[in-house]
Amino acid sequence: MTTSRPKLEPRISGEARVERRIKQIMADVLDLNPMSVDDSTCQDRVTSWDSLNHIQLVLALEQEFEVSFEVGEIEAMLSYPDIRQLLERKLHP
Repeated sequence: MTTSRPKLEPRISGEARVERRIKQIMADVLDLNPMSVDDSTCQDRVTSWDSLNHIQLVLALEQEFEVSFEVGEIEAMLSYPDIRQLLERKLHP
């Protein structure tokens, strides 16, 4: 009798998990394909990234990661790399 083993999901580092969550939130708020969110994703290149969606993005990130952003930090969130680096500092001070 052979038993089938459950398929194991590859282990994903905590950093990769955070990046995936950021990309999914950005995709949801900005109406993008999560696979298209990369280091070139920025406010200047995404037409849906207007001031209202910027606030919605900030609120979604704060809720998901249980953090709060200062006004200066919110103003500096101009790209996916900016957001990723800011969250890395918040989550791992």
